[in-house]
Amino acid sequence: MQVAKSLMFKVSKKINMHKFLAIRDFVNMYQSIARIYSSYILENKLHEKLVDGITAKDLKNILHEKFYRQIKESFDVSSQTVQEIRDVVVEAYSSWAKLYKQFLDGRLDREPSLPKVERFTVRMNYPRVVSIFEHGKEFPFFFKVKLNGTDKRYAIPVECGEYQRKMLRDALNGKYKIGAVQLVKRDGWYYFIVPIKKEVVIEDKENVVGVDIGLRYQAVITVLYRDGKISDVEFIKYRRLLDKIRYLWKRIDWLKSQLPEGQRSSKQIRRLWRKIKRINDWIAHNVSKRIVKVAKENNAIIGIEDLRLLRPRKEKMRKDMNRELANWVHGKIRKYIIYKANWDGIPVRLIDARDTSKRCHICGAVGYRKGAIFSCREHSYTSNVDFNASVNIGIRAMFPNVWGIVNMPAPSRCKAPCV
Repeated sequence: MQVAKSLMFKVSKKINMHKFLAIRDFVNMYQSIARIYSSYILENKLHEKLVDGITAKDLKNILHEKFYRQIKESFDVSSQTVQEIRDVVVEAYSSWAKLYKQFLDGRLDREPSLPKVERFTVRMNYPRVVSIFEHGKEFPFFFKVKLNGTDKRYAIPVECGEYQRKMLRDALNGKYKIGAVQLVKRDGWYYFIVPIKKEVVIEDKENVVGVDIGLRYQAVITVLYRDGKISDVEFIKYRRLLDKIRYLWKRIDWLKSQLPEGQRSSKQIRRLWRKIKRINDWIAHNVSKRIVKVAKENNAIIGIEDLRLLRPRKEKMRKDMNRELANWVHGKIRKYIIYKANWDGIPVRLIDARDTSKRCHICGAVGYRKGAIFSCREHSYTSNVDFNASVNIGIRAMFPNVWGIVNMPAPSRCKAPCV
């Protein structure tokens, strides 16, 4: 199967003003053209026809015949860029149509919102519109971008870390395939996102890493071997970062109490929410990185809980508990584990979370828990409840219909689906 990974490169602050203005004007022009396509789709209700009528290919042909010549005459832009903008807009509305079909079928709780023009991805074809070369002196790389309809390219210097530099260098040397480059604007500055792709073969492994993702610990990692042996138990918790997030929550609550009546947010509040998001992203990346590393070192698959249906519930839980659940990054951790494990050819199995904390991982009997302690009356056994759950998850990843190490069958019976 083909797997992909995205590398981010920040446009250097040392870029000269002429090139910076050229990038800014290109992004604004890109959004203006996207707005033309989007307005035409909405005015003629073509997005509704995507639900039960025309295909994405038909919509592309309609927009091409209607606007291609007009846009080429009105904007200083290359033909390849015009087609990329059209494709990006059509893909956005096609994704909306798929979600809307799910809403009509009852698979989604609420109606999806229509795409917003300012969120359309600025995508550039590689190597027709953008090319990359390594400089090796002051800047690690230059992105040579065609920002107008001529053949002139602007050499944009970028900054990156050692990991991004190594991966992109390998891609330029042919180890990976480079996809369409994206230009994004975040916090008032510009970044290039380079997707790299490769073919991998995901094979079954001898062992399993059971991962319990919780609120008390960000993750409890346990390596379980086919013979029932348990080793390398690891508890991951970022106590100081979580305390920092709680402090920021209190700060946000206080700032909200000072707002004028009718005002819901402010620049300072939004800045604090972005800071919380960065902390959560850092936690999710580091937890997932550690889990994949343990699986790679032990030649193991990864078993994690499927917690996609666990959400905050108003009027059924305390406000502080709902806030903890809303800040719980189990979704990001699961997402990052899957794409990082797939990159290394490691299978990931999603396990039903029911009863993983209630059953004894040794005998499979239903026990009871009090706080962080799990107890099994069958053989007077006690352990940490999150450790017990991680072992159960590992067992269920290998043998979906088994509870307890003593009941594990022959390895050849393992037929759990991988993702």
